[in-house]
Amino acid sequence: MSAMMTKFQEPIHGNPGLIDIFRQSPISIELYDKDGFLLDANQACFDLFGLKNISDIKGLDLFTNPHLSEQKIADIKAGKSIKYELVYDFDAIKSHNLYQTTCNGIRYLECFINPTFNQSNEISGYIVHITEISERRNAQELLAKQAKELQEVNDTRDKFMSIIAHDLKSPFNAILGFTDLMLSNFDQLDKKTLLTGLKTIESASKHAYQLLENLLTWTRNQIGGSQFNPETLNLKAQVNESLSMIESAAFNKNIKISVSVSKDLYVFADKNMLDSILRNLISNAIKFSFKGGKIKISATRLETEIQISVSDHGIGISSERLSSIFRIDKHTNTTGTENELGTGLGLILCKDFISQHDGKIWIESTTQEGTTVFISLPLN
Repeated sequence: MSAMMTKFQEPIHGNPGLIDIFRQSPISIELYDKDGFLLDANQACFDLFGLKNISDIKGLDLFTNPHLSEQKIADIKAGKSIKYELVYDFDAIKSHNLYQTTCNGIRYLECFINPTFNQSNEISGYIVHITEISERRNAQELLAKQAKELQEVNDTRDKFMSIIAHDLKSPFNAILGFTDLMLSNFDQLDKKTLLTGLKTIESASKHAYQLLENLLTWTRNQIGGSQFNPETLNLKAQVNESLSMIESAAFNKNIKISVSVSKDLYVFADKNMLDSILRNLISNAIKFSFKGGKIKISATRLETEIQISVSDHGIGISSERLSSIFRIDKHTNTTGTENELGTGLGLILCKDFISQHDGKIWIESTTQEGTTVFISLPLN
């Protein structure tokens, strides 16, 4: 301690009261000489860093601290006081064998570095005060996370209300409008006009039903109402079952659908969720394919997963839209090649269901050429 006192002529030298404060302070304190080498630290510092005594870290160089920028080092050498925060990784300290410590994990620290001066107003050393702020930082991060989640909930609610107010209302406007037109002018309308009106009503009804089904399923999934009951399923049978429900839409656009799925390929999945995933992906492929185009459904067994893809030849998806295609708050309405309406909710529903299977979904697309949607599901 006497050597340290010689270094710190001001303000500690000859003042036992300050020495007691240094030793007993609940705040971690480190003392460095004018060249930036560590001389001593108090008990609070030992406790904070899991040290037994000063010999473990004595001689540590303040000016080679990786958490200090060149500007900060220049400032303290010029006699300025600085403050900074850092993330201290004790596991990294151990792995690099920098010094012996009893601490583990990560802590957030706040540091103050203050130069001390002698009677000639020259820097005689540096005092570093260190306070752990892990609880404060964790609280701040929790608040930021909650604020982000709340914003996402609000954005989702706004989009959900927009879908209900506009997208779900639009097909009913078409249904009611054409129904009223046909009833009011039934005797004056020829069969061709009546058939056109009926096709419009049918198309609007199917769109409204699919949208309503997706809305109800997505809402039920968001509030935890969807039961997850995975079982071993024959994938080709599931694909064929989904196709049987929507193949008329492909027939109307003269779209050929090929299925390249082995009859011996099985997947461990929730049947209702897998049905919804396949139905939405194939419906989208039909909707955005050019008339007379082709759709290919493939599946491959890999080492730890089964990869399924649905490819179409159609209008594709822009890179800008791809970046936010799975976010309900960023979605805009889409129109198919025959003016079929869409909201993108089906893809979001697919992502939610696939996530429950610990699977993945991703998309590759080229505008005016086509899109391939890939999904992977774990074997177990």
